[in-house]
Amino acid sequence: KKHPMAAAGSESQQTRIKALVLDFDSTLSTPTWLSRAQQWAVADNLPLFESMDEAEIIANLGGAARLATLHTLLGALEASGVVLHIVSIGRKAAIVPHLRAARLLPYFGERVWGQDCEELRSLGFVKGRLIKRIMHARGWAHAEVLFVDDSQEHLDAAAEVCRTMMVTSKAVVGGMGDAEFSALRAAAGLPPATAAEGAGVISS
Repeated sequence: KKHPMAAAGSESQQTRIKALVLDFDSTLSTPTWLSRAQQWAVADNLPLFESMDEAEIIANLGGAARLATLHTLLGALEASGVVLHIVSIGRKAAIVPHLRAARLLPYFGERVWGQDCEELRSLGFVKGRLIKRIMHARGWAHAEVLFVDDSQEHLDAAAEVCRTMMVTSKAVVGGMGDAEFSALRAAAGLPPATAAEGAGVISS
């Protein structure tokens, strides 16, 4: 199985990232089928997201164990100086309350964009264009920013802007898994997580 960071090139071995940009649906989240609504829980469905209780929100983020791993990972990245962002074609108004309920919002602060944000709308909903604008404002170079998504189309549009990583774990219908978590640690120059932190093993 191809390592998820393979597409990032040799520079990934040389430069520690200063910023991480995550997609939401099927990257940060692991969308679940809500039988009560007969719909998948994805962030472009604001009424459905607003109707979800805490247990459904946690399940949509992969369950309590995966959520604990996300907290450990995002906390380690933040502590190492990596600035965390979310750029999604879902709705910010749907994503932010779920991040808050899962206590993930402090890692991202105001750095969350969705289809209901003028910044993304004005750029034709092309994530790579928004990432380029963010990078320009901060003076970040190509090798210093990593964008993670489960859509090849979005990654291709950002390939000339920053480093990219495809979500390959595909837990059920998507979502970062152990391979991606380990790759993100490596990109930030962090040591591998301990077993107690839910590091897992990269599939060969």
